[in-house]
Amino acid sequence: MKRKTAVSKCERKFDKYLDWLKKGGVEFEVLDWEENNFDKVKECSSLVLTGGVDVFPEFYADWEDGLNREDYIPERDGFEFRLLDHAFENGIPILGICRGMQLINCRLNGSLISDIETIRGTDHTKIAKDEDRLHDVTVFKDTLLYNLVGSTSGKINSSHHQSVDRLGEGLRVSSKAPDGIIESIEWDDAASKPFMLCLQWHPERMTGGTPAFTDNIIRAFKKETEKN
Repeated sequence: MKRKTAVSKCERKFDKYLDWLKKGGVEFEVLDWEENNFDKVKECSSLVLTGGVDVFPEFYADWEDGLNREDYIPERDGFEFRLLDHAFENGIPILGICRGMQLINCRLNGSLISDIETIRGTDHTKIAKDEDRLHDVTVFKDTLLYNLVGSTSGKINSSHHQSVDRLGEGLRVSSKAPDGIIESIEWDDAASKPFMLCLQWHPERMTGGTPAFTDNIIRAFKKETEKN
């Protein structure tokens, strides 16, 4: 029986994801765009899309300014779109973290705020190289996230400069920061869909925040993984 989760490899702090999955008792298989080992996902019963470099703008906008193209990895985007399509087609649970949430929104025809501080005048980046920002979050009732954390409020970490703008098809917002930035999304009709939770924060490295926003999530994801 397949009870492993496929986890997409990222460029920075990848060990934090693996340590979090191990601590939660989740077996995993690393999927690496550079190795192009896509077929490994067929041996897994869930998918984690991790954080990292920004999604290439042409995947969510009608324009691309041609500047700093070296800052993106469109090959990784394409690889993870294939992983996501496999998950959708086979009805396996999905957890999207930071960039992973943004990529899922883009795949479902949503868009991103390209730079929060420039466009919204608020800062969600980390405080220092190894210190994430912490801020409050409001969770909406009657959502999967609310059912998992059991509260309408909490404190989460923050280390990003982009976020969801126009919501993708079939999705709903389940939490927001006090400044209105979207912090999580999920299926609008979750009752008729396989488990999918997309988080803007990093549960795999959260310290000082509300424990339920990391502990309850890994427990629920493990349970969903083992259903398949």
